[in-house]
Amino acid sequence: MLMELMSDGSLAKLPPDPTIKIKIPEQASIMVLMPHNKYLIGSNNGSWSYGAENNMQPIFLYDDENLNLRNDSVIIPAKTVNELRNKLLLQMSPPGNHNATILMLKTFMRENPIFDDENKYKDEKIFMQNLENDQVLKKIYWALRFAMYRGELESIPRYKSWLKAVKDEPGIFEREDHQYNIWFSLQDMPDENALNEIENLGFPREDVKRISEQNISPILLFSPASGYLLLGRFGRNGNPMFFVWIYLNSALWNDLHEIKKLGTAEVILSVWGQHDIQESLSERSKYKS
Repeated sequence: MLMELMSDGSLAKLPPDPTIKIKIPEQASIMVLMPHNKYLIGSNNGSWSYGAENNMQPIFLYDDENLNLRNDSVIIPAKTVNELRNKLLLQMSPPGNHNATILMLKTFMRENPIFDDENKYKDEKIFMQNLENDQVLKKIYWALRFAMYRGELESIPRYKSWLKAVKDEPGIFEREDHQYNIWFSLQDMPDENALNEIENLGFPREDVKRISEQNISPILLFSPASGYLLLGRFGRNGNPMFFVWIYLNSALWNDLHEIKKLGTAEVILSVWGQHDIQESLSERSKYKS
């Protein structure tokens, strides 16, 4: 893909130009013509480089941040940086290892019919075709694949609890009568924005502070007008590293806790797992289909 950076910071897509003499690396997916006869190149491994012919240097593009090329007095605005990153991702396969994901997935979803026939899951392309017929498997696959890619194996209990929650009702978290929210904090109290949202749900600040000060995890707070506020502490060697706050309305709490028999800790993990899965599906949409 060949583009040019315009004076207003936007991008213009160009047709292939045989007059451009720069030797484009084979792995390059995007080339942007820049001022001062320089180039910005995005490679199919996700890396970027910038410079003149025979003098390309690695460079990093970050979401929602301007790229300031001070030596050349060029600034690529954050909006254009995001556009470039998105265009490159759409030409890349999603990260993660299919075979490793399948091996882990089989340890807690062995009863899924797809694992009865290795021809349906060993080949990644065939597995992807079958995946469209099983939305639960699709969601858990991508969440697990991205988590393993990032080395976040501690997320597996969340996915196991999520599977218990969606058993026999895959859309339990999407029902109109079910409401939930989740907040994370490094301190024993949520930040001010989260705290305001929690107060608006019917949980007074002093009650939130009271449960945060109790050395119990998980712990819950009930509001007759709203539902339940759950607090879980997560860390290592008994020392909390961060706090997870979960809100559920009474209908969702009753379905998860009373009907599906999830304990309070499992309810927290299942909602957290749902949050992870939504994030993973959003992340998956950024890559090549």
